Amino acid sequence: MWMNVVSRMFLLACLAGFFAGCDRGGQESAKTGAVVPKLVPRTNLVAIRGGTFQRLKFPVTITHDFWMGKYEVTQAEFTAVMGTNTSHFTGDPRLPVEKVSFLAATAYCKRLTSQERANGTLTDTYEYRLPTEAEWEYACRAGSTNRFSFGNEVALGDRFAWTAENSGAATHPVGQKEPNAWGLYDMHGNVWEWCQDWFEPYPAAPLTDPVGPATNKYKVFKGGGWNQDLPFGGASSRFMMGPQTGIHFVGFRVVLAPVR
Repeated sequence: MWMNVVSRMFLLACLAGFFAGCDRGGQESAKTGAVVPKLVPRTNLVAIRGGTFQRLKFPVTITHDFWMGKYEVTQAEFTAVMGTNTSHFTGDPRLPVEKVSFLAATAYCKRLTSQERANGTLTDTYEYRLPTEAEWEYACRAGSTNRFSFGNEVALGDRFAWTAENSGAATHPVGQKEPNAWGLYDMHGNVWEWCQDWFEPYPAAPLTDPVGPATNKYKVFKGGGWNQDLPFGGASSRFMMGPQTGIHFVGFRVVLAPVR
């Protein structure tokens, strides 16, 4: 049923002109210039065009365009795909799913990809996955060079993030704070977000489409959460945890991108 609703939403979006190029294999986003796939089954994705940001003193370049979830994956979305809810905080389906391991988040992306391909709402040249750490930071910064996407002032954080300063020691429904300049919500705070990369110290060199080391012990998560003060959730902040571990302050959001 949920997938039928999604398909209808996509059809209505096309008819309304939200995706004016849906009948010609892609379009250029008016906001970011990203080339998007022919079939976009979900309406809560933001098109991101590739580009460069500064990490430490070195440029990091993303050469490809991609879509990123406007919101953190909610408990309703996770349950609809996986049939279970791992979360500690419940009571509202719009809360971000948490206490979800990297392995479970990856499984969600794979199952969502399979379901939407089977329904004909996603081509086999695109897939849902977790963002790389570089994709995540690039999207979070949204063209800024500051500590946070909204600037350097911690005092502004209440407008953009649920953190230890204002969360009441709990998660909150997604999308209640202001988005960053590219329309992404909760990139700072609410729940930390899994990335694809295995952890390693940032290389002291320019990078192009980095994906981290081939293997290691811990996976990266980024963005800060309800449990930490805002300064811990800057655009370049990162923490790590074993891929099999789930904890009640870590969730994720999806990326839709060409199959690599």
